[in-house]
Amino acid sequence: MMQKRTIYSLLLISFVLAFAVTSAMSQSVTIGSKNVLRCVSSSVPISIDPGTDINAFEIILEVQTTSGTGFLGGLSVTWDPGFTTLSNRIIKMDGVDGVSPDTIRIAAMLDAGDQCLAAGVTQVATLGFTSSNDCDGTISILNATATCPNPDPGNPTSTGVTATTQFVECNTNALIPATITGGTVTISNSPPSLATINDTTAPWGSLLQVSAVGSDNDLANGCEKLTYGLVSPPSGMTINANTGQISWNIPGSAVCDNTIQVQVTDSCGASATTSFNVCVTNEPPVATCPTDPINILWGQTATGSASATDPDGGPSPLVFSMASFDGPGAVTVNPSTGAFSWATAEDNSYIGTFTLCIAVTDGANTCDPCSPSNADTCCVTINVVPTLALYIQKTHNTVQGRNETVSIYLDSTIQPGNEMGGFDFLITYDASALNFLGADRGTLLDECGWEYFQYRFGANGNCGTGVCPSGVLRIVALAETNNGAAHPSCFRSSTNGQLAALHFYVTNDRTLECQYVPIRWIWYDCGDNTVSSVTGDSLFISRYIYEFDDVSGVNSIDDPTAAFPSLFGANSTCDTALQDGKPNPWRMIDFWNGGIDIACAESLDARGDINLNEIPYEIADAVVFTNYFIYGFSAFTVNMQGQIAATDVNADGLALSVADLVYLIRVVIGDANPFPKTTPVASVDVNYTLDQSGTLTIQDGAQIGALYAVVDGSVMPTLQADNMEMRYNYDGTETHVLVYSLQGHSFTGEALNLGGKLVSLEMATADGSPVNAANLPTNYSLNQNYPNPFNPSTVISFTLPTRSEYSLTIYNVTGQEVQSFSGVHEAGTVEITWDAGQLASGVYFYRLQAGNNFTDTKKMILLK
Repeated sequence: MMQKRTIYSLLLISFVLAFAVTSAMSQSVTIGSKNVLRCVSSSVPISIDPGTDINAFEIILEVQTTSGTGFLGGLSVTWDPGFTTLSNRIIKMDGVDGVSPDTIRIAAMLDAGDQCLAAGVTQVATLGFTSSNDCDGTISILNATATCPNPDPGNPTSTGVTATTQFVECNTNALIPATITGGTVTISNSPPSLATINDTTAPWGSLLQVSAVGSDNDLANGCEKLTYGLVSPPSGMTINANTGQISWNIPGSAVCDNTIQVQVTDSCGASATTSFNVCVTNEPPVATCPTDPINILWGQTATGSASATDPDGGPSPLVFSMASFDGPGAVTVNPSTGAFSWATAEDNSYIGTFTLCIAVTDGANTCDPCSPSNADTCCVTINVVPTLALYIQKTHNTVQGRNETVSIYLDSTIQPGNEMGGFDFLITYDASALNFLGADRGTLLDECGWEYFQYRFGANGNCGTGVCPSGVLRIVALAETNNGAAHPSCFRSSTNGQLAALHFYVTNDRTLECQYVPIRWIWYDCGDNTVSSVTGDSLFISRYIYEFDDVSGVNSIDDPTAAFPSLFGANSTCDTALQDGKPNPWRMIDFWNGGIDIACAESLDARGDINLNEIPYEIADAVVFTNYFIYGFSAFTVNMQGQIAATDVNADGLALSVADLVYLIRVVIGDANPFPKTTPVASVDVNYTLDQSGTLTIQDGAQIGALYAVVDGSVMPTLQADNMEMRYNYDGTETHVLVYSLQGHSFTGEALNLGGKLVSLEMATADGSPVNAANLPTNYSLNQNYPNPFNPSTVISFTLPTRSEYSLTIYNVTGQEVQSFSGVHEAGTVEITWDAGQLASGVYFYRLQAGNNFTDTKKMILLK
C-alpha cells in the first residue's frame, strides 16, 4: 500500500525526492513521427528505453502546432498490448481541449503481483489522433512538465513541485530522469489529378458533351471538394464546376482543331490540368455546272448558272466565284446565285472551245484532316463558233449559148472553228434560161479528201416528200463514209472555200439578153440547206438569207413564218422539229443567193461573120465554127463574145447550135440565103435509137444535115452515114464528135457508132432547122421503181420500142393482186405513179406484160 501511494504521489506530485536523489543514468522516451493526410485517424507509438529495470514511469507530453495551421484532434492513448507489466496505469487527458497546445500525462507502476519492467526498449502505448482539415501543418509531440501545487494529499501544507518525464529504478526506487525524443505529425494536402480525356471529332453545329473526371486522395476522408474549370475555353463551351460535365454547341467558327484545357482544383487550391483536342469538321459544298456544252455564235452572250448543295448547311451562306477561265474577255459570276455570263465578240480570238470553272465556298476554316476543303469547283464547256457564210456565185456578162460554171463556196476568211462533216444543199434556178449540165466537187473537198459527193435533180431528186420539180437541184457531200482506209485530212480549209461547181448551159434565147437569172437557195423541209458538225451531233441551219447584192449583210429576207417550200430559210418549225431531247439545230448559217448575169449583145448585124473579119459567110467562118464543135471555145481567138453572137446563123435566137453550122455551110456553098434578123426558123422533131453496141440510127427517114455528139471518155467513133465527114477530139474528159458536110449533103438511118456512153446530142436538118431529138428504146425493159423504199408513193417506169399494149400489175407478198394499170402507148418511156397510202408497210412485187411476149417482175418496199 505504501508503494502504491508512493507511485501515486510520483504521478501526481512528482516526488520531492526527484530533486534529492538522481541517478547517473539518463534514459529516453521516443515518440514516433508520421506524415498524414487531412481528416484521417492515425497514431504514433510511445516507446521507452529506461536503461535498467524499473517499477514505474511517468511521461508528460505536449502536443502543439509548430508550423502551419494544422492540428490533431481526438487525442487518445491506448496501452500497447505487448506491454504487460506495471499494470497499475493512469492516463490523464485533462490537459487536452483540442486547441494547441494539449498536454497528456501517462504513468504506470507496479501493482500487486507485478514484476518490474526489464531494461530495454518497450513500446508502452500508442498516441491516437485525427488530423485536422487544414491544408498543411507540423504538429510536434514534445516533453513537457507539470506543476503540482499540492503534491501530497496527506500533507496539505506541502509546497508544489514540478513533474517531468522520469523512471523509477526497480530496486532502489531512485528517480531516473528521461530524455524525450519528440515526434512530429506532418499534415499534408493530397493534390488532385485529372483522368485523360480522349481526343474527339465532331461536326460543327452538333452538341458535344464530355466529362472531366478528377480524383483526390483526400476525397475518401470526407473533407475534400473538387472544383472544375476551363482554361481559355472556345466560344460557347461550358463546364459544370461540380460535376465536370463539359457541354459545347459547336459554332461554325470553331471548324478545325480546338485544344481544350480542363483544370480541377481542390479545397486547398492545388490543381491539375489535362488537355484534349476536338477536331471540328465541315462538309464542303458540292457544285454542279451545266453538263451539256453551251453552244453560241460569236457575238452572242453565253449564260448559265452553277448550283450547289451544302450537306451541313453552312457555316456561312454559299458564295460563288470564277475559279478559272481560259477564254478572252471577262466573265461575271453572281456570288449569291451562281449565274454567269460571258459576252463574246465577232473576233477570231473568241472562236473555239473554252472551259469556265465556277468555285463555291461555305466560308469554313480549312485544315487537314478536320476540314481539308471548304469549297468545290465545277466546270462548263462553252463552244463559240463563227457563223457559216455560204454563197452562190453571181457571174457577170455571161455570154449566151455557152456553158457557165457557178460556184458554191464557203467564206474562208473566218478562222476555222465550225468544221463541217457534210452538207445537204437544195438549189433552185430558172430552167427556161439555164440548162443544168452537172456538178463537180469543189476544190475544198478535193484538198481535204472528202469521200462522198453526189447531186440529184428532176425525177431522181428528193424535194420534200416527192421528186424535185424542174429547176431544183440537190447536192449532198460527206467528209467521211467510214468504209475504208481513206479518211479526210480536214473538214474545212482556211484558204479555199469552194464546195461545189455547178455547170449550166446558158440559153441562146436572145429575149433574155441583159437579164439576171437568179440561182437561189430553196427549202422544202428542215433538212434542206443544212450542214452537219464533224461528229454529226449538231445540225446547222439557216439564220439569215441575203440577195447577192447585199454585200453588207444588213437586209436579210429570211422569214420564220414562211411555209415550205420557201426561199426565205428554214422556218420556225425547224427549231424544235426533232423533239428528241437532244439540242435543237443551230441557226448559224447565213446564205447569199447568186445567179448568172447574161451579157448584152450589142448587135447581131455581124451574123455569119464568125471570124470577125467583116466578111460574113465565108469558108473561114465555117472552119472556125467547125473547130468550135471539136475544140470548144478555144476556137474563138478574136473576141469570144462577138464571135459567139455571130454564130446565130439561122436567126432562131440560139447561138452555137449545130443547126447554125448546117445553115452556115448552106450559105457558104450557095444553097441558101442568109436569114434576115426577123425571120428565125422553126425546130422539127426527130426520133433516133441507140442500141447496146452504141450505134445511133435516125428514124422515120428524117434528113439530118449535121450531128454533134459528146461521148464520155476517150473513144474512137465510126462514121456510118454516106456522103458525110466526121471530126472528133478528146478534151481530157469527153470526146466531141461532129458529123457534117461542106457539100450540103444529108443522111438518115444509121449515122455512126459512138464507141461509148452518149452524154449529149445535138442535130440539125439539111435546111439548118434545129432538131428536137427523142431517143426511142430499142427493146422492152422494166425499170426499178424510184424511190425505193418509198412512202407512200413511187414511180414505176418501163420502155416500149414500138407502139404496144401493156399491163402492169402489183401484188403483195402473199401473191394477192393489189392494183393494176393497162393501156396502149407509143414507143418510148412510160411512167406510172403508184400511191400506196392505204396499204401496210411491207414487200410488194410489180409485173409488166407488154407487146407479144415481154414479161418482167421486180420487188419494191413500202416503209412507213
